[in-house]
Amino acid sequence: MAVLPLRLSDEDIKALDALVKAGLYKNRSEAARALIRHGASVKGGETKDVSETVRLMLEKSKKTGARPFRISYTRKSAVELVAEGR
Repeated sequence: MAVLPLRLSDEDIKALDALVKAGLYKNRSEAARALIRHGASVKGGETKDVSETVRLMLEKSKKTGARPFRISYTRKSAVELVAEGR
């Protein structure tokens, strides 16, 4: 296991201490590891592999001649486009 020095706010330390005091974790390090692991899994779920869906759409497009989607050039990032509702 690697050591990761990091700075936390007093508020974050109090939150870790509360979890330890409640008996959910043995110490701050265990609590921090669990919270980081949970946060990473939640964030990881936000980036879903859509390649299979795109492959199926392209396959259907070839069979029917229909175009299920349109790709256009833009200088905006995907985040900006999603924020705009595109």
